[in-house]
Amino acid sequence: MKAPTALSLLFSALLLAALPAHANEWFLCGNITQIGWSCQLADHPSNKYEYGIAWNTSEPQVATCSYWNYGMRVTNRHPYLVYSGNPQTRSLWGGFVFYSGTLASDDDTCSEGEWRHQYWHLDTNNIVKPLGSSGCFGSGLQLYCRLR
Repeated sequence: MKAPTALSLLFSALLLAALPAHANEWFLCGNITQIGWSCQLADHPSNKYEYGIAWNTSEPQVATCSYWNYGMRVTNRHPYLVYSGNPQTRSLWGGFVFYSGTLASDDDTCSEGEWRHQYWHLDTNNIVKPLGSSGCFGSGLQLYCRLR
């Protein structure tokens, strides 16, 4: 076994002294009806804040808003287990998406300012598939923010 070099000892000491990564705290910053057409909250622009939604969990899940093509979509960034009522028989990676102003006919059934909810999952070929909807949501769907 080789003796450690001075450089490797210095590098190890620097790693041990490094501060651990720490995410900023989430705080309530609005609701989904306040997202503008550029996928931004006016007082909390996405270049300074991450957005989150507490859906099926007690803590916010990091969410991404996109407005490519038609309408807007807010979806969880990291998949979690869905359709897992009996994890011994079936669990799928997936999550949620809220959308408004898209070409989908079901978001047209929502009232003005509301967004349609849809569960999604990844199939065996990693293709996103719909699972079902919990309907339309408006100002009751709270958004969380945290500094980047």
